[in-house]
Amino acid sequence: MSKTPRSDVDEPRRIVITGITGTLGSALGRHYRSLGHEVVGVSHREDALSDACDRIVRNAQRDADDARDLLALDPDVLVLNAGRIETEIGRAGLPLCDATEEIYRLNAIFPSLVVLAAAETPSLRPLDVVAIGSIADGSPSCFGPVYHASKSALHHFVTGVGPIVEGASPRVRVRLYRPGVIRGPLSWAPVLRLDERARRIRARRCEGAPPADEVARRIAHWIDEGGWVGSDAEPLSFRALKTLYGLAPDLYYRLQRLAWRRGSRFAPTKEGPVAGEPDDAFQSGRTA
Repeated sequence: MSKTPRSDVDEPRRIVITGITGTLGSALGRHYRSLGHEVVGVSHREDALSDACDRIVRNAQRDADDARDLLALDPDVLVLNAGRIETEIGRAGLPLCDATEEIYRLNAIFPSLVVLAAAETPSLRPLDVVAIGSIADGSPSCFGPVYHASKSALHHFVTGVGPIVEGASPRVRVRLYRPGVIRGPLSWAPVLRLDERARRIRARRCEGAPPADEVARRIAHWIDEGGWVGSDAEPLSFRALKTLYGLAPDLYYRLQRLAWRRGSRFAPTKEGPVAGEPDDAFQSGRTA
């Protein structure tokens, strides 16, 4: 598929953004408002407030009815930005059941329902549905297993279903953008399972990450320019791991076992915070 830029990028549009109170959602809202577009923010919280949008709408983002309610806002561009990362972990670094369910729902299942609802919703003008993924979707990680898996599921769904939606509803374009690390507290999520040495390595990446406003401008420019899957630059290590995972999955699994033994604070020979206690580095992992 070739790039197909929108013809109406200079006209005022209605931009609906889920996760409007989060780091990236707020930056996207501010950017679009600065260009004169109407921004409708979406949050699942009753008490959510944001100055990054013209109005804010509550949506639980749980099921097909909620997906149809989003489409009823009649957007020109719908940015599915809401999501969650792990902010607590259980004994020995295990993911928590409730958190796993919510991460999959917000990061993958609900965006998938919105894509299907968009294909079923009559529209007289073009609609861009843009799911926000992650460059972390290319390979599993024992240090962020649920987040990586949910973003991988989203990428696979968009790439597989998008062409079907386009055939069924030619005015609807389903697209995906994969940002990298964004400066802010949520970028530190993987340290929940890391030992001190690995935390120092992660710190260098977090401290050198671009601010959300810069990433938002990049995403908005890509949305207007066209393209089906956009991405921030991937570190060489990400590309190497993605290649290894695709070519030699058993070897990749063995590499993850080795990484856990050497880089996890839960390895038997290491001392660290008590297994099962939540790390106090984060207050909230939601951007919904």
